Amino acid sequence: MLRLASIIPARRTVVTLVCLVFAGIAEGLGIASLLPLVTLISDGGSGSGSTAQALAFVRSLGVEPTIGFFLLVLVIGMALKAGLVLFAMHQVGRAVADVAVKVRLDLIDALLAARWSYYVRQPVGRFANALSTESHQAGEAYNQAALLTAELIQVATYVTIVMAVSWKLGMLSLGVGLVMVLTLNRFVIVAKRTARKQNRHLKRMIGGLTDLLVGIKPMKAMGRHARFQALFERDAEVIRRAQRKQSFARHATKALQEPILALCLAVGIYFALVVWELPAGEVLVMSLLLARTVATIGKAQQGLQAVRIAEAGFVSVADAIDVARAARETAHSGARPTFDLGAAMRGVTFGYDPERPVIANATFEIPRGLVTTITGGSGAGKTTTVDLLLGLNEPQSGEVLIDETPLGDLDIIAWRRMTGYVPQDLILFHDTLEANVTLGQPEFDAADVARALEAAGASDFVAGLPEGLKTVVGERGARLSGGQRQRIAIARALIHRPTLLILDEATTALDPETEANIVRNVVELARDTGLTVLAISHQPAWARAADHVVHLAEGRVVSVDRRAAE
Repeated sequence: MLRLASIIPARRTVVTLVCLVFAGIAEGLGIASLLPLVTLISDGGSGSGSTAQALAFVRSLGVEPTIGFFLLVLVIGMALKAGLVLFAMHQVGRAVADVAVKVRLDLIDALLAARWSYYVRQPVGRFANALSTESHQAGEAYNQAALLTAELIQVATYVTIVMAVSWKLGMLSLGVGLVMVLTLNRFVIVAKRTARKQNRHLKRMIGGLTDLLVGIKPMKAMGRHARFQALFERDAEVIRRAQRKQSFARHATKALQEPILALCLAVGIYFALVVWELPAGEVLVMSLLLARTVATIGKAQQGLQAVRIAEAGFVSVADAIDVARAARETAHSGARPTFDLGAAMRGVTFGYDPERPVIANATFEIPRGLVTTITGGSGAGKTTTVDLLLGLNEPQSGEVLIDETPLGDLDIIAWRRMTGYVPQDLILFHDTLEANVTLGQPEFDAADVARALEAAGASDFVAGLPEGLKTVVGERGARLSGGQRQRIAIARALIHRPTLLILDEATTALDPETEANIVRNVVELARDTGLTVLAISHQPAWARAADHVVHLAEGRVVSVDRRAAE
């Protein structure tokens, strides 16, 4: 909860606490006025103990202690309490929204700043649940914590009043409250445990469903989507059982407090009338104070239970933020890169398992203004070389050089902004063609989009669409053909005028004719503009079109053909 409170500005937290404290004092004064009020009604103004002291204090202020006066104190105290609580809860409401938004933004910031290797290990659906359900629960946790604080302040206020009236009654209230807390604490633990179980299985269900929907086409095509229903039903059943237990625990906590309160009242009234032989009027007020004190303790315990339930979501999303931040990409604030000569690898070795390198002692060049193709079979390390070139992974030995400067000495973000990247697994967003090309960046205008589409060979098919650039491409670009998706992805990579265009198996899934057209367009673009192209492919079309070819096998450079284009 300390971390949750740290999200909110200290000033707002202090203001809220001060309001709640004074609200408790105002209510306490209002309730305390009942005791001298009953005395005035029953015996005309005489009293003993705390009652006499209260009457004497009022007279010392120059005010006559009348029934009307104490009724006015009661009304003003309760009205003041209501106003202060309303203001405090208004602050809490704003804080709840701030917590949810802050948690969401912290998660997004941590995710976008993480290393590439972090994303490989994380299910996408886990973050969808964190941004929606868990972030909402984080705000609710703050809300419940504020309500719990208000109840605890009320408990302290009532205990103080009861102690002032009768220390015996105060000790009885605390004793009964302690018995209530210890007796019903089991239900608080059950609520916390079931909340975490629900959260855990809900994350798994959402993650699994997200992954399934991403690859739903082959699952449907093979008739194998139905098997996932059983997996989701299993998680749903666990969630249902946990919800039932949690609901029972919450209602049991509330329901069992009433007989405990009744027992408390019976014992208190018996001792007051029979053992202590107090006046009936005082017993009535003391019974009210006792009931309010114990009931407030019960409400505080219910508040603690609500905090524990909401806390599960906050803990989960906070853990996700911590893990993502721990995987934060190392910032390279080095020199601004240039690309006058080209890029090169010198004795580069990299592997996820140190005993089995993916790339071993690789040395080759990517000259500026030429088309370079890296070829090799599956698992040869072609894509890994791209990851190393872009700084997504760092070599365990050797150096990646940009104009003879080690990549680690350069501003890595500036270097990446000089490149255009088209992967094999294209990601088009469920948005318009224009938005997919510009990625929503306002600095690109219609002329930039038209130029990029023309360079990618996509302008003709876009012009033929009824809605043109406003055509919505569907989820992952499903409304476009493979070749059309590829051209849009290339246009996206070209719109910011990159110095280096990287095509990572970008045409592997296309038919030979479509691939040949894209290869021709890219090569012509490179010849006309001086664009440097690095194509990763095992297809012969790129090897034939390249100025030189780097052949990889089992992570090693087996040959470099610098005359392949001839």
